[in-house]
Amino acid sequence: MPMNENFPVFVISLKSDIERREKIAKLLDDVNIDFEFFDAIDYRSDKFKGIRNSASANSHAKYVDMTEPEMACTLSHLAVYQQIIDRNLQWALVLEDDVHFDRRLSDVVHALSLSTSSLKQGCSYVLGGQQGTSDYQLFGLSLRHIVKIGGIWFRKVTYKKHKVTRTCSYIVDQRYCQQALKLFSSHGFYLIDDRKILFDNDVMDDIYFCDIVTHPLVNISNSHLELSRVNKNKGVCVKKRNVIIAYILSLRYRIRVFLGSFI
Repeated sequence: MPMNENFPVFVISLKSDIERREKIAKLLDDVNIDFEFFDAIDYRSDKFKGIRNSASANSHAKYVDMTEPEMACTLSHLAVYQQIIDRNLQWALVLEDDVHFDRRLSDVVHALSLSTSSLKQGCSYVLGGQQGTSDYQLFGLSLRHIVKIGGIWFRKVTYKKHKVTRTCSYIVDQRYCQQALKLFSSHGFYLIDDRKILFDNDVMDDIYFCDIVTHPLVNISNSHLELSRVNKNKGVCVKKRNVIIAYILSLRYRIRVFLGSFI
């Protein structure tokens, strides 16, 4: 019998992606986690086109060049948020269907099914998924501010919080969902994993991070998002830094990440 009837888990997945659904369902069943599939919004669908056309006119200037798969990804997560609100859920875990994990996720979910008192409203609890990103390990994690859930340490992000990217595995509360939807109403489209805009607009106050969920390295063959970004950036020249300067900047950054641990 699933152990998390008091703590919902949503898996965002295209209805047509049977193979991914079967894989993630087996992973969750193996660790005894109950879950619900939430049908992702397909950027090729009429539903997507209708929402895109009505929202584009209000889009923040920074995000006018978002690709359609990026827009659809944002809309899919916002749709989950709306369901969390409609069902008056206080907290929920949101997963994307291509993540991988082990029994430690079950320990976290089981603990939160018993009690969510360790969670603080206005915070996002990210469970990993940073592998392969350019910002991986470029944020500071506190050694002082720690929340222990199911034996897993979630450390507060203290330096460069916006460097925590992706939305493949995270815990959110109803307040977060309300603020994120409000931001969409006022700003139009934004990247759902652009945590800088989420901080700047009071969607959340802090991030706590642990690294128990992994995300596959994305490429143009396994990700519509990555393919759309590659196509968008074709012909864009990126100026390369001098090797020595790049090394010095990287070293300085990592020292600041280390110092952030003591905040």
